[in-house]
Amino acid sequence: MNTFPPLSARFTSLPGQTLESSLRLRGGDARDYEALSEHHYRASRPATMTRVLVLEHATPALAARFGSCDAKPQAAGVLVESLPPLNSSLRDWALHERFGSIRDLKARAAVLNREIRCISRVVVHPQWRGLGLAVRLVRAALASATTPVTEAFAAMGHVNPFFERAGMTAHLRPPHAFDRRLIDAIARVGLDGADLALPSSLIARIEAMPATDKRFIVAEFSRWHRQTVGRSRGADGDLPTILRSARQRLLLEPVYYVHVRS
Repeated sequence: MNTFPPLSARFTSLPGQTLESSLRLRGGDARDYEALSEHHYRASRPATMTRVLVLEHATPALAARFGSCDAKPQAAGVLVESLPPLNSSLRDWALHERFGSIRDLKARAAVLNREIRCISRVVVHPQWRGLGLAVRLVRAALASATTPVTEAFAAMGHVNPFFERAGMTAHLRPPHAFDRRLIDAIARVGLDGADLALPSSLIARIEAMPATDKRFIVAEFSRWHRQTVGRSRGADGDLPTILRSARQRLLLEPVYYVHVRS
């Protein structure tokens, strides 16, 4: 009978620091963000960077320790804060027009820049994912916040709500009446809102419907598109264009997160 513990247990029981505890937090700059930017789902660079926080592993990677003697610490994750966007209907809805009610744009910008910082990027290197480092970075940012309000807009908030786990409050706007009508129409013909994620597959399913159902759902999509886009902007588009617009609005609207310093 083999009495030796599994190999994984033998290594996890070794004395010393865990990987998470070996990371140190430091202030960074744009170069730290650029080093990890390829691992973020948004390719564009933040318009502004007011503060950068970095979680760094001071011990070189195993390969580097046996290779070059000049191995540098490895950045495991980075958080970028930026100036807040001037206009945001999500912010206005969540904060009851606290800032949107300021009609003079110059005055609004001055108040926003004084009172809010926006967490515009949180990037964790793929080798370090699954350890809760995104939550750790956001908590560090909130604990050392330089403004009364910290906000974030997360397109992936529906899937990975780490901002909420870090202590921020999530605000997901209820659908408008015409969005609700389209969602109900989609369900009426046996489809699901999640089907919008694959427009080409959805078109094939619509084409295979009985004629009555097909006319109904195409008319509902066209009606919705006119209401959301407006006739002046070419709302009478083809079905693939309408489905892409519906996917963007119904599936990809960001979750708004906010934290008010007490």
